Formats: sequence, C-alpha cells, structure tokens
Amino acid sequence: MSSLRAMGTSLTKKKNGSETADWVIGSLNSIGEIGGAATEIDVTTLDSPGGAKEFISGDMDFGELAVAGYIKKEEDEQTAVKMMALLQSGSVENWDITFPSTAKWAFTGFVKSFKTTAETPDGLIGFNASIKISGLPVYTPKNV
Repeated sequence: MSSLRAMGTSLTKKKNGSETADWVIGSLNSIGEIGGAATEIDVTTLDSPGGAKEFISGDMDFGELAVAGYIKKEEDEQTAVKMMALLQSGSVENWDITFPSTAKWAFTGFVKSFKTTAETPDGLIGFNASIKISGLPVYTPKNV
C-alpha cells in the first residue's frame, strides 16, 4: 500500500454571513494535527477494589490546529488582515482541511492566535496561527 502525499492539502474557512466566497488560505507550509483526548473523571471510592484509583472517560477536547505559512505575494498580505480580524472578533467559524485524495476534516473553531514570524536577512516573511477547535471534528474519507 502506498502512502498519501500531503502536497496539495488546503485549509479553507467557509463563507459566513455577508461573505460571498470561501477563503482558501494560501502559501501554507504546515497544517498541524487534528485529534482528540478525553478528560478523565476520578470515580475512586473508599471501597474501590485493591485501593486502586478508578476512572471513567469525560469530555473530549480536540485542542488546537497549528498552521504556518509565508506571505510571498500581495494577495497573501490579506491573510494577516483576515486572520487578525478573526482573532479580534473571536467568532467561531466553519473550517475544512481537504487532502489531495478529497478526504476532508470539517470542524468549527476560532482563531486563538496569529503572529508574524521573526524576520531575518535571508528569511521570508512568515506567520503562525492556531485555531481552537470547538466541538467534534468530522472526517470524511475520499469519494464519500
């Protein structure tokens, strides 16, 4: 079985309200992991067998999606403007990560952080951002 390449993967903010089109964030060089972890609830009692702690699964937290990219061309400058506006608004938006195979993660979240990177004489102007995932992300395999 062959592995799937990541080249061509995209991150899209779905249109909302008066917006007329979805926004595919350009010039990304990294889209982070999506995955969750359940919190644990301690249900240990004075008569727990063997004096051992007992737990049950609690709420799930899907964390944050880290993204990074470059501001390589004029249209990329709008990335900073739009991400800062989303950060300031705190609005929960619909997002998709689409893989070259057409498989997709769909999730809601808000921009939690946005920063331009440190600039160096030989470097490119870059940015890092994180999107806090709210709720349960949905994975759809290709061609479904």
